[in-house]
Formats: sequence, C-alpha cells, structure tokens
Amino acid sequence: MRKGEKKAGKQKLKGRYVFCTVTVLILIIIYSIVICCIGRYYKLNIILNGTTDINTVKVECSSDSIVRVKSISEGNVTGVINTLDIELESTGFGDVDVNVIYDDIYDSDYDDNGQMKSEHIVQHKNCENSFHVTISGLIYNRSMDNYSGMWTIQLFAAVLMIILIITFSISFYEKAKNGDFTYSMVALGGMIFFMLVTIILSVNDILVSHDYNNFLGLWNILYSLSNVSLVFAFATSIPLILFCLLVSISNIILVRREGFHPLNLLGVILGLSVIGGIVALYFVTNDIYSYPEIEREIMNVVSPIISFCFCYLECLLVSTIFCGVASVRYIIKTPMDYIIILGCAIMSDGTPTPILRSRIDRAVSFEKEQYEKWDKHAKFVPSGGQGSDEVVSEAECMKRYLMDQGIPEERILKEDKSVNTYQNMAFSKKVIEADSGDLSKAQIAFSTTNYHVFRGYTLAEKLGIKVKGISAKTKLYFFPNAFLREFIGLLFEQKKRHLFFMISGVLFFTGLYYVLNY
Repeated sequence: MRKGEKKAGKQKLKGRYVFCTVTVLILIIIYSIVICCIGRYYKLNIILNGTTDINTVKVECSSDSIVRVKSISEGNVTGVINTLDIELESTGFGDVDVNVIYDDIYDSDYDDNGQMKSEHIVQHKNCENSFHVTISGLIYNRSMDNYSGMWTIQLFAAVLMIILIITFSISFYEKAKNGDFTYSMVALGGMIFFMLVTIILSVNDILVSHDYNNFLGLWNILYSLSNVSLVFAFATSIPLILFCLLVSISNIILVRREGFHPLNLLGVILGLSVIGGIVALYFVTNDIYSYPEIEREIMNVVSPIISFCFCYLECLLVSTIFCGVASVRYIIKTPMDYIIILGCAIMSDGTPTPILRSRIDRAVSFEKEQYEKWDKHAKFVPSGGQGSDEVVSEAECMKRYLMDQGIPEERILKEDKSVNTYQNMAFSKKVIEADSGDLSKAQIAFSTTNYHVFRGYTLAEKLGIKVKGISAKTKLYFFPNAFLREFIGLLFEQKKRHLFFMISGVLFFTGLYYVLNY
C-alpha cells in the first residue's frame, strides 16, 4: 500500500510540473503573438519644450515600403510635458531610418541673468531614429532600444512568477501535508517569498511608470533587473526591522528570567546586523555619483554583494520560519514503531531538566494516544551520552524517567554514546536497524522541543532516515531566540551550498551591472 501511495505521489508531483511547463510554453506563445500584433504599430514620442504646429511637421522615411506614417498628433506625459507623437505602421520588413522635422514653439520668461522677460521662441529641430522591422512586422527602434509594448515584459514576468508561485506553493503544501520537511522545502519557500515581493514591486513599477513606458528601453528593463535585490532589501526593511524588534524584546525577557548568556542575545545581534546592513546599503547607494571614480567603482561592487546576501538570507530566514512552524503543527497520521527522544542537558542529580522532561512527556503522551487510536505500542529510543559534568548519561536519565511513567523496560532501547543532535539521529538509526532488522519498513518518530523539530528533520534527511517529528512546547519567550540558534545551525550545516548560491548571485548581478554600464 505504501509503495502504491508513494508512486501515486510521484505521478502527481510530475503532473504538476508538466502542467506548469506546458502553461509557461503556452504563455510564451500567446505573449509572442500579442507582442507581434502590438509591435506592428510604434508611437515615436518626441519631448517638446513648448508646442508645435502639426501642419508644419514633416516625416521622412528612407523606405515607405517598410513603414508608413499612420498619424501625427500632440500628446503629453503626466499632463505636464508636451510631446509630438508620430505613429508608425509596418508595411514590410528590413531596416529603415525615420527623420522628423518640426518646430518647437515656446515662450521664455527669464534671461541668462535671471531677469524677467518675455520672448517668443521658435526652434527648428529634427529627430532621427533608426528602425528594424522583423518578418513578423514588429517595429524595433534601434536608437531607443525599444518597441511597442516593451513594458509588458514586466507584466509577463509577473504572470510567469504567479504560475511558478502557484506550482511551488502546491509543492510546499504537499511537503507540509506529508511531513516532508527538508532543505528543498526551505528553497521552495524562499523562492515563493522572493517572487511574491518581486511581483508586488513589478506591478507597482508598471503603474508608476505608465506614462513613461514609451521612453523605456531594454537597458531600463535590464538595469531594473540588476537592482532587484537592492529594491527588495529596501522594500522589506521596515517589516524586517519590526520583526527584529520583537525578537529583541523577547531576548530582554529571556535574559531577565533565565540570566545573561551570549546565546540569549541572538535576537539583539540579528537586529543590529539587519539595521547595520540597511544603513550600509543606504550609504553605499545614496548619491553614488558624487564619489570619485575609483570609490564609485568600489561602491558598484560592494552594493550587489551586500544587497544580494541581505536578500538571500532574509528569504532563507522567512522560509525557515514557515517551515519550522509547519513542522511543529504537523499531525502524524499513522502509528509509529519507534520514538527517538533527542537528549539535552540533565540536572546535577541525574534527573531530567524541564526541557528534557517535556520531550519525554510528549513522547509518552503521543504513544498513549497512538495506542488508543490504533491499538499499537511503540518502542522508545532515549538518545544521549554522558557529559563530563553529568552523573549518568542522558539516555539513562530518560530511561529511568520512562520507567517511572510505567513504560516497561523491554520497550526502551537506550542509545548512550551520542554527544550532539546529529549523533543522536545517527546512533539511534543503528539501534533501530539492529532491533527491526529492516530499517526501510520501520515507522520512526522523534520527540524534541518545538524550536528543534525542523532541524531534526533535516538531520534525518542527511542520514537517509524517514521520520516524523513530535513537538514539545517551550516557554514563549524562549522560542524566538532558540529558533534563531537553530537557524544559524541550519546555515552552517549547508554552508557550502549557501556560499555557492550567494557567490553565484553576486557574480550575476555585478556582471549584469557592468555589462549595462560599460
């Protein structure tokens, strides 16, 4: 049955991504057709100092068989700047030059000395543009590096990201539903968050720049792409600072109730780091052209490094929080054969600390619920070695407590060699394998404190064990700081992967910036 379910799950996942791929291809085809239809017409907007007489405007085309003038009219940008609008229509394909000859008529109210005067000025001007018309009829302005409807690139990208968000969100939900809490889930969550914010920024950019769309070129689009991480960092700075403020407050409560320890100030350190990063970004990017050339070049390198790393870590943090919450709220739907209890420090008299006791109690309560629901007992695997300042091993401490709770000794498999969470999982795996004979058929759960559940899943994944997490509660003020500690642990566990992605992102955005500017 399990094999069939697994196979069905794989087919469902595969079908989802096939649907996404097909949808994207259809979207690209539709977009290409729409752009070709829109692109057959091109409105050349010429900014005027004043007004012009439409009857005196002359438009000279080097080849009437490629484009023709459809209309000549006056327009404006934002209701303030007057423009001369020349609408062209493609009639063939090839290269063509268009020269517009016109009079710019305006009144000057001030002279060079700033003295008031009134003077009627008529300037004879001409505007030359080089065009390439494709076989499909799309008119491309080589002089301005744009075509009609270029602004829809951002809209197309936003729709594309929406499709990906829907697909990734379904995958994220399925992973959460099935208890598949892994690094791939963190990656999905990070991409979803990044794309959501980027869509909001893109739509806002489209609305704000609506009146200027005809003046935007490919350079503007690519330059906007090169600054996406910087804009993202500033756009999310306020909610991020508020989050850090709340975590810092929880740290203050933690220190007052639990005593001072450097690890109890992780939230404060995070807050200072975030504020420092935002301030650094502001000074690096603010009025950059006022710096000497050498310093400006340095700033242009530093800016994408700080902004992308800031953006990457923020997305990772947000995604990890969501994954952590999802892993804590997960409800196990099948009976377990083994329950690993992850160890932690014990009291000087060999009894469990409140945190360790909560882990054991949660494992016991789950096992009782399981028996009532499925009429099946599970074996307990208390895991933890003996520290230099501990009178007994953590596993022995937990075994005694379990027996005091009425758990028979034959259902307790002690693992007393491990010294950290990774070894808890690795050595418990060997104990279970030896007892079950076939690890692949064993249903395994692990019990730990809520902030530690997600990391337990990732360590089990690293060891190739399929597990389900059981969450024990902790004090609310303790949770944020403890979760940050686990988040830092997750970063270090996958430091090579994170360094690779951050370095790749920095090289891409820095390279794109220099290609655009040099």
